[in-house]
Amino acid sequence: MAQEKKWTILGQDPDVLLAMWANVLSWIVSTFAPSYLPRLLPTGCNASEDESRPSDTSRTRCISIGRPGGLEQLRLVTLKPAIATMGYNLTNPPPFSKPLPTDSNIPADCVVLRNEAFSVNYADCCIRWGLYESAKKFVGWPIVPGFDVAGTVERVPEGSGWNVGDKVFGCTLFGAYSSRVLIPSIQLRRIPEDLSVTDAASLPAAALTALYAFSLAGHYPQRSKYRNKAVLIHSAAGGVGSMLVQIAKILELSPIVGVVGRTSKVDAARAF
Repeated sequence: MAQEKKWTILGQDPDVLLAMWANVLSWIVSTFAPSYLPRLLPTGCNASEDESRPSDTSRTRCISIGRPGGLEQLRLVTLKPAIATMGYNLTNPPPFSKPLPTDSNIPADCVVLRNEAFSVNYADCCIRWGLYESAKKFVGWPIVPGFDVAGTVERVPEGSGWNVGDKVFGCTLFGAYSSRVLIPSIQLRRIPEDLSVTDAASLPAAALTALYAFSLAGHYPQRSKYRNKAVLIHSAAGGVGSMLVQIAKILELSPIVGVVGRTSKVDAARAF
């Protein structure tokens, strides 16, 4: 079978080199000529923008990234009424859904979530830099980043299993930096009563990454098949690392050896 040839420059994907140059340019301008930063922001790249009534809560507000670069690429966008952002788990580009004027327009396996909190992960920074492969492949520019969501179910189709007003948290493949998200209901879970919305929003990406690591190591979802169940966890004080430590305890893996980047993080790692 013939394979598609991928062109490279100096051994690198041209898109990667362009993203690197865009970030260097952002650094140069922000350091030596910050007044010119607005000129680096693309204009007219999103036809859904509408800033005429930014305080109207019926309108979805989201953070959009126009192209690779620095923080100047992050911009607040107010969408027209009845629009929700969605991730690649629902559609290929554009990153905004079609109008949703009635419940009947919501896919049967989805809900509209009034998003109240989202987490900021390292992957989101990579998206802004233009170095996150699946973001470029599946969505492109502009893109609304983010994976973790937590909030209130706002609209549901019949038979979804969820009710309007349910407090839920979960994950979406991009699109979380938004006040309203159309998301598959299977990717949501009910927020426990003793967990705040903001705490719930901090869990999915880190926890699922940790669970996947244990799955690759043969410790989950079945009981570990290894007699020696010692685990070595790098960055044990970080987001995924702290989840690995806690899940390792739940899975009764021992001993647990954690590695941290500096001594000031030792107490934080031991706290888990």
